[in-house]
Amino acid sequence: MPFTHHISSTRACLALSCAIFAGAAAAQAVSPTETTPTRPLVQVEYKSALSNFKPYTDQAIESWVKANDLVGRIGGWRSYAKEIATGEAVKDGTGGADPHAGHHKGDQR
Repeated sequence: MPFTHHISSTRACLALSCAIFAGAAAAQAVSPTETTPTRPLVQVEYKSALSNFKPYTDQAIESWVKANDLVGRIGGWRSYAKEIATGEAVKDGTGGADPHAGHHKGDQR
């Protein structure tokens, strides 16, 4: 009769498990007084990420010859690299030093 003993112990464990889970569920139940908040609700303010969006606008088109002359006056690509490295704005370049001075060490042949 060991088989009947096994069934009765299984039923006892099942009944005990149900009682434990029922007690845990009852302990988690919310009483009617807890449904009303005891502190004021927080006001939430929504601001769209697109509220300061500026749509694309076309820039004025200049002559490429003028743009290349300007780059030549301010010292070429090195001036733009220096602007990025130092954070200073590129000047117009009028009256600046010749970027090619010193390449021939004073000897112009």
